[in-house]
Amino acid sequence: MSNKKIKNDFYEYVNEDWLKKATIPSDRSSISSFGELDLSLEKLLKSLIEKWTQDRSSIPNDPYMKEYVKYYSMILDTKKRDELGWEPLRSFLNKIENLTSFKDMFVYDKELWLNYSYLPLEISIYEDFVDNKKRIFWLGDNPTILPNKDIYSNEEEKNKLLKAWSSMVYDLLIDYGKNDLEAKEMIKKAIKFDNLYKDYVLSSVEQADYIALYNPTQKEEFEKITNQISVSKLLKTFVNTEIDFISITNKKVYNEFDKIYSKENFEDFKALFFIKNLLANTSYLSEKIRIKSTEYSRVVYSVDEYRSLENFAFDKTNSYFGMPLGMYYAKEYFGEKSKANIENMVQKMIGVYKNRLLNNEWLSKTTIEKALLKLSTIKVMIGYPEIIRPYYKEFSVKTYEEGGDIFSNSKNFDNLIKEYSLSLYGKTEDERYWGMSPATVNAYYNPLKNQIVFPAAILSDPFYKFGRVSSANYGSIGAVIAHEISHGFDNHGAQFDENGKLNNWWTEEDKKEFEKRTKAVIDLYDKRETPFGQVNGELTVSENIADLGGFDCALEAAKLEEDFDKEEFFKSWARSWRSIYKEGTAKRLLESDVHAPAKIRANVILANSDLFAQTYSIEKEDGMYVAPEKRVKIW
Repeated sequence: MSNKKIKNDFYEYVNEDWLKKATIPSDRSSISSFGELDLSLEKLLKSLIEKWTQDRSSIPNDPYMKEYVKYYSMILDTKKRDELGWEPLRSFLNKIENLTSFKDMFVYDKELWLNYSYLPLEISIYEDFVDNKKRIFWLGDNPTILPNKDIYSNEEEKNKLLKAWSSMVYDLLIDYGKNDLEAKEMIKKAIKFDNLYKDYVLSSVEQADYIALYNPTQKEEFEKITNQISVSKLLKTFVNTEIDFISITNKKVYNEFDKIYSKENFEDFKALFFIKNLLANTSYLSEKIRIKSTEYSRVVYSVDEYRSLENFAFDKTNSYFGMPLGMYYAKEYFGEKSKANIENMVQKMIGVYKNRLLNNEWLSKTTIEKALLKLSTIKVMIGYPEIIRPYYKEFSVKTYEEGGDIFSNSKNFDNLIKEYSLSLYGKTEDERYWGMSPATVNAYYNPLKNQIVFPAAILSDPFYKFGRVSSANYGSIGAVIAHEISHGFDNHGAQFDENGKLNNWWTEEDKKEFEKRTKAVIDLYDKRETPFGQVNGELTVSENIADLGGFDCALEAAKLEEDFDKEEFFKSWARSWRSIYKEGTAKRLLESDVHAPAKIRANVILANSDLFAQTYSIEKEDGMYVAPEKRVKIW
């Protein structure tokens, strides 16, 4: 055992052999414990899909899987896709070219919203944060050409990425049929509008504060957004109901709406509108077009190669049929014994949280009672959902022989999803629906439902293995489970009550103390160095709070087991975060990801642990040292 490595970089010590041997697949931007499990799952599922595709009689008696195979097979038919070329997109893009003013875009119907992206009014349907039993209209903003606003202040990185984007778009426009002058002029205009618009979009830190995105707005106010259209009348055409109340995520855009979407800016906007909608649909066309359209993202994330035809077909089909496929996977491969064991772990950790709250020394009795109420009402979802959304039943694939193509099928699926979303206006959705496929190596907490969800796919080795030392399971999947519970009490989740409503259940003094401790978490992580830049403690604070609470809770739960092994717990925690990233991906994550880099997540949490410091005799001069008075304890 290298005592020096343990004391200076526990993550590197535990993962030394893996870090030397691990390689990032050429068509991916990273590899990690999560990524390895995902690759293993992908291999299993692809083998099933390929078998079903080659022998249709082997397809399970499952209508969703039959449609899956039909769509997947259409993507594999490169001869037909090459023959069609740009044709499926031409009438779709011609409608954009025929636009002459913003007035043309503000017609009172749903067609543009159903079929096109990057519209001036970015409209969606989502829960009202206060009255979360009903869904309302939300007005959002549009994405910039570059992945996030922060890159625009870095001239070198901005110019590098805009050059890559322009080169790719130029080649696609030429291939589409534009001449050299037309293509260059469109790109110039598009970048000009993007450069104007980028000043109004939110930074990564602003986007991470999702509570601040909730800006309830009455009709009298939102009707003042623009002189070009009655917003309430437009929205009424979507749901045939008077609209008196909406939420606006980014008031910067809507306070200057007519300045941004002015007559003078129309041609610049139209160029970017055309390009955005072209790029959004290139993957439905020929392999040549599809591969060309990956060039920019591969530069952005430093990916060496485009996805192979088979991998792409798998990805694209899962973008629509991922939930039905996940249901099949979970029911076939997820064991009831494992589910029961995970449920037991969850309840143990909820019990630990309860005890920690009861013994909390900085909260008042009033706030503790409210927190205990919220904890007791958390809904736990494990493995797979009881039901899936009804629109999947309408996902009927029209084959090439029937006059269909990938683009038209995909647009039909998109429209079915959007129409379903509209049908929920003013209503509540069944809480049994999930926002993630069971075949996803991840987990989540939904503050509006006070619900934690653990898909079947993450409940596997290395995160969970039935029969191994319990401390190893608690250090990995246990910490993941407790992390999601902790999200109910992070700087955002703590603003929602036990019913998932935005509601302040804190006393004023307790809230001030919580904010003080939140600031300490920011300071604990902020400006920590990585090979690709510094960590932004403010951007990552909610996830770091969840890590702190999750780790401490899982550790305490592990201590309750007869076979508790503290070192095994620490090692399992560090192993679960092993990761390597390509340069572009590492930079993008530092700029906009609400999670701290994996190595930082692993080491800072350990360094913050009193037990870790005692176990390995961590001293002031060691890299894993955090002064006792700087160690943060919230939950």
